[in-house]
Amino acid sequence: MIRGMATSIWGISLLWIYVCACSGEGSACPPTPPPVITTQVLIQTGINSSAVSQMPAKPANGTAEADQSDQTAKELPWSSLQIWLVMKAVMLLLLLLCAVACLGSLRQPDIFNLRVKDTMTYNALGLLSWIALLSASRTVWINKTIWIMACRFCSVVLAVALLEISMFPDPGSMDPLAFSEITSVLTVFVSLLLGFYLTSSVKRWSTCIDGFLNLFEVIRALQMQLHALGVGRGDIARVVRYGLVSSWLCARLQRIDNIASKKKKAVYSPFQGLRDAPDVFLSLTDEECEKLEGIDDPCPILWLWVALFLGRLASDGDIPPMASPTYGRMVMLANDAQVALKEIRMTTEVKIPYLYTHTLSAIVHLNNILCAISMGLTLGSCIGAALTSIDSRLTLYGIESYPTSTASQTLQLLLVQSLKCFFVPLLYQACLEICFCLYSAFGGETEEAMIPSDRMVKEWSNELAGLMDLAMHPPHWQAPAFKHSISHVPDIQRTKAQISQSAKKPMKV
Repeated sequence: MIRGMATSIWGISLLWIYVCACSGEGSACPPTPPPVITTQVLIQTGINSSAVSQMPAKPANGTAEADQSDQTAKELPWSSLQIWLVMKAVMLLLLLLCAVACLGSLRQPDIFNLRVKDTMTYNALGLLSWIALLSASRTVWINKTIWIMACRFCSVVLAVALLEISMFPDPGSMDPLAFSEITSVLTVFVSLLLGFYLTSSVKRWSTCIDGFLNLFEVIRALQMQLHALGVGRGDIARVVRYGLVSSWLCARLQRIDNIASKKKKAVYSPFQGLRDAPDVFLSLTDEECEKLEGIDDPCPILWLWVALFLGRLASDGDIPPMASPTYGRMVMLANDAQVALKEIRMTTEVKIPYLYTHTLSAIVHLNNILCAISMGLTLGSCIGAALTSIDSRLTLYGIESYPTSTASQTLQLLLVQSLKCFFVPLLYQACLEICFCLYSAFGGETEEAMIPSDRMVKEWSNELAGLMDLAMHPPHWQAPAFKHSISHVPDIQRTKAQISQSAKKPMKV
């Protein structure tokens, strides 16, 4: 309907313009009456004609310039009413098009909802909409440090503007654009360094999450192989429990190490939730907790217990013997888990050298201070120009000033410099904040980029419990049992015979 109305109005406007152009004279306006000629008019006409006759004749090039100006300033033979109607039609058309565009932009389908639950759970399609500009949940803009630095930036701007107005007798006569050259040197350099540092921080965070996910892959592979060999449910549950507890302890210990306050570290004791936990796969006995509490990094010890328990299963005949490739594969899985733990520890503890990070931080802050000084000088100059545009006597020392720019030009300069010298340094500060937040992958003092480790370990526990129930009751066959099969009995007997013969054989001196 709106589209049809707009088309109709546009057609009527074009038809009216065509009729007016063909008429040559504005027939819509009534003819103006001839002017009344009085004696005063005649006298003034005579004076003007005599003055024109006394003026020197212009050269030929002046006539050419006048003809050229007449050609460029050509006007249509329209009346004022026709011009008014054309402009109103154009404005009405733009208004209708703007209304149609606004109605189309107000449509927000469900695919544009962000649905942010944690750092890794959100709707990526929601970032394609402008609603991402209004969502501040779990972003850098809710961090207090960035707004503290913004307040300091504003204080420097206002202080510099006050000094400029108080020290210079005519601040409005100063050129505001000359102050923008202060920050032109460091802008490109800061952008380049921040880009490299942000890329490195994201890579370190990705490496940390890859190592954490590799732990789950190792646990699931061990569970699958033990089920395929027919190991008992209790023995499989012990291996799975040690693996999940090592993952949970790894995330919790890294979070405690990132906390700077000693009082908060005492609250986050890693073994408080492991004793008598409701989840069987996320619990330890009192004896196990006592042996692990005195160790700085108990996660590799848990995987050492897994390797020792696999050796006990091989000795008891529940899995193939130690000389078999199957046993070697299982021990290598435990070794892969320790490698993943080492990657996580390296990415969280081994940081980029302080020499580089301090230099980068100093350059960013120096650039922001220079931008604040430039913004303050521009603000003081614009305030002085705005006051003298109202009255030339509005100066601090009573000196009359005549600004070279109008009030609208002064406002335009102030807006441009605000975007360049305030919002750009704020974005630099936000990027620097993101780089340092990515170091705390498991939380601590900052939790904006924290991996949801508790949720992930809980989901892994539920998934492995479901897989265990399904593996114990296959659909069309009985569960396998390596210990009661016939194929491995000769191997076990041969191994026992070799051990007994080596024990009876006397040692050669």
